[in-house]
Amino acid sequence: MRRVGLVLLVLLVVVLAVLAQLVDVPDGARLRELVDDAGNAAPAVFLTVCALGTAVFFPKPVLATAAGLLFGVGWGSALAIAGFTAGALIAFVVARRLGRDAVAPWLGKRLHTLEEVFARRGVEATLVLRLLPVLPFTLANYGAGVTSVRARHFALGTALGLVPSTVLAAVLGDALSDLGSPRSVVALAIWAALAACGVWWGRNLVRETRKA
Repeated sequence: MRRVGLVLLVLLVVVLAVLAQLVDVPDGARLRELVDDAGNAAPAVFLTVCALGTAVFFPKPVLATAAGLLFGVGWGSALAIAGFTAGALIAFVVARRLGRDAVAPWLGKRLHTLEEVFARRGVEATLVLRLLPVLPFTLANYGAGVTSVRARHFALGTALGLVPSTVLAAVLGDALSDLGSPRSVVALAIWAALAACGVWWGRNLVRETRKA
């Protein structure tokens, strides 16, 4: 049964990732129409879209950018972070239920230090994941579900780690679509700094765990 759960988890992730590439992603204008049609329920609708979209590999930058355009930087970032965190927890719980029991023995033997980092420093380990822009957000959510990190630590680390990238996307909008603009240079520089911080922090966590 453990192997069956793991197989189902892998198939689910692969299918969702493929479908995300095949389905047309609505642009900012379409998202604005959906929000406008929702009226007073717009914030709840957008939060739900963020949560479900995050769980099924919908491009997070598109939603983060739309949040700033639709609701302003402050309110939009808060909605996006709440929605992304909820979606991350959906993926986390699915992975925990289907794959944790099958993967745990292997992680304990092959990646003992990594398991210890997530078990002892779950919030910080999750924050490191969020500071690495090159690591696909949704894939990291499913991956974290099979580690020993506690759900509440994962949720807190995710919410905190989402703040810089989400606010950045909300403020700069589609800056990265024009790589020659000053805004894109600023965005890339900040993302590079976040990645460097994540790598440095991650190495420290691993080093400290090994010494403990």
